Amino acid sequence: MVEKRKTQAERRAETRQQVLDSACHLFGKNGYNNTSLEEIASNCGLTTRPVYHYFGNKLALFQAVNDVMVSRILDIQHQPRSGDKTSRFMAIWEAFLNLCDDPGFRQVVLIDSPTILGRERWKNSPVTARAESLLLNHQQGSDGLFRQKLLSRMAIAAMAEAALMIAEAEDIQQAKQEAREVVNLAINLL
Repeated sequence: MVEKRKTQAERRAETRQQVLDSACHLFGKNGYNNTSLEEIASNCGLTTRPVYHYFGNKLALFQAVNDVMVSRILDIQHQPRSGDKTSRFMAIWEAFLNLCDDPGFRQVVLIDSPTILGRERWKNSPVTARAESLLLNHQQGSDGLFRQKLLSRMAIAAMAEAALMIAEAEDIQQAKQEAREVVNLAINLL
């Protein structure tokens, strides 16, 4: 059987994906500041020319890597869940903790992204919007909306910080259990 020859568009898409995969790996392993475009290109057997062609610069490539990693959070947020609002939230929290077991995810999303891409990007992200929709009580009307948004933002920031603390713990499983208990206690106090 003769293999079908790839189109120019297919080859370009493949090359772009190779660069993105290499960048995900290296930014996740070494961090933004310790990864060069030359290393990324070399890792996938290319020169830097395709990197610049598809992404423009290091920051734009990092944004694309961050988007790939953040899409993993969106994927877990959109999985169908049963039970009440609290149990659905706890299931998402558990899935997020499991993502944080991935050192590349931790490095890109939790450590480098806030510094490199800025706090505004996270604040206005689809992840934050989805988390706010899970945390907001829409039946209370607009009177307490600011308070609800404030509480949801504080919860999101606290959970991101907790995920970093868990990732740095000597006993990650014990740290996760403690985090489950603390988050459950906080939710029950609300």
